Amino acid sequence: MSLVIKSPATIGLLSGLVLPPLVTKFILEPKFVQRKYDEIRNIKHNIEYLGWHVRVLEEASGINEDKFYSPVGVFSEQRYDM
Repeated sequence: MSLVIKSPATIGLLSGLVLPPLVTKFILEPKFVQRKYDEIRNIKHNIEYLGWHVRVLEEASGINEDKFYSPVGVFSEQRYDM
């Protein structure tokens, strides 16, 4: 039995069956998942920036303050710097 396990063909077959799922699970998948999270974070950032830009344009055009678009985001302190 030990002779069958030690043959190069068997070792190659077993490593070919075991290594690809491990590489996918622990190396490839985390890279792709992190890239998607970064993309989502960038989209959220751009949407918040656009919301505050719309508010600044509304202020500049003279719309009543009670009708302003009120985005909720991190750009509230930077909206006058645009």
